[in-house]
Amino acid sequence: MRRAAVVLACAVALSACAAPQNHYVAEKPGTAPAGSVYFTVPHTWTAFPGAAIAAAENGWSNDETMKSVLDQTAWQEAFDASTTPDLAHVLGTGSTDAPTVYASLRTLYSGEAATTESLRDMVVPVSTLGSAVTVRAEEKLSQGGAEGVHLVLSYRSAAGAPEETIDQTSYLSDGKDAVYLLVVRCTTTCYDAFSDQIRSVTSSYTIQGDTRG
Repeated sequence: MRRAAVVLACAVALSACAAPQNHYVAEKPGTAPAGSVYFTVPHTWTAFPGAAIAAAENGWSNDETMKSVLDQTAWQEAFDASTTPDLAHVLGTGSTDAPTVYASLRTLYSGEAATTESLRDMVVPVSTLGSAVTVRAEEKLSQGGAEGVHLVLSYRSAAGAPEETIDQTSYLSDGKDAVYLLVVRCTTTCYDAFSDQIRSVTSSYTIQGDTRG
């Protein structure tokens, strides 16, 4: 009986020390007129520090629109499932052979208009690419006072390029003045192979209310 108790105690100790299964992301809205965001990412996927993300985007400020977007961004998160992680996999335009995750919250910049319909074009201009894009899934979303869309699409960024699948979750805040964005992407072959893990990321995305008032 004592031996069984010792074995059980050891098992509990080992379980407590086991590596965590997920990164738990919890972001408050900061200056953005929006709510807090929570989601999980597999722990084996590499998380990049916020300072590294900002440094990688430094050259984007030469584009006036991108500068406006970055200036209004309250927070960003980036992850790479590759065994050779690189922030360029997340922020670059090329397709990758392992899933990447990008999430952000930003206030609309001056002169920008956004609707729940325009959210579909937040990453890829789906509405203008026509048959060049295959929409694999699309659903309207509502939570925490925000309205949005979950869109899964496949396309080729250039002739001869591997087909890429983008899983995009985007919301417009209750006041219609802030945008939440979650993007998971990689080649279509990769997306299908990692479908369960990708689904665990997107299904965990939670908005907890608008903090104003």
